[in-house]
Amino acid sequence: MDYEHWFNLNKFDKEYYAYRIYKNIILHIKDVPDGYIVVLGTNNCISFDLLCQFYGYDRCIGYDLFNPTNHPRVKIKNVLDLDNSDNIPIAFVHNDIGNFELTPRAKLYAQSWAAKNVVKNGYFLGRTNQNYAKFNLEQLMTDEGFYNYNLQIASTFLDTSLLTKEELMYHLLSKKVN
Repeated sequence: MDYEHWFNLNKFDKEYYAYRIYKNIILHIKDVPDGYIVVLGTNNCISFDLLCQFYGYDRCIGYDLFNPTNHPRVKIKNVLDLDNSDNIPIAFVHNDIGNFELTPRAKLYAQSWAAKNVVKNGYFLGRTNQNYAKFNLEQLMTDEGFYNYNLQIASTFLDTSLLTKEELMYHLLSKKVN
């Protein structure tokens, strides 16, 4: 894991895609059920803290290999080490671990672990099938009992003008229905 690559870039501020998606889409979901708000890959916690402020710090848990800001709600843990002892009821989760180009095993493992822990009517923010590895994430989520919403649909009922076409096209919001 290259700390410099992931943590010393200035790309994870309020202009980072996750911050804009949280602010313009996630914080507008009215039916988030009871459970934890989880971010897998918190980086410098700017986006994660937006969720903490909105949902309450006690309800939010972040996971990452490092916690450079010493955020009180981040657990330092390799997602590949998550197992049944880490299971919690998740109301919303974002899989922002690495990427499919550099860390495909961790990205997929995080996806599977989190999907199994999302409660009924809970939400999962992840990638569409247009990910770098061309992994069929949409089918994986369907197999785990989710209904998938491409974020492009959100533009019909939310202001998505601050999001790029690519951010809308490459991100999937899935809701657990079974």
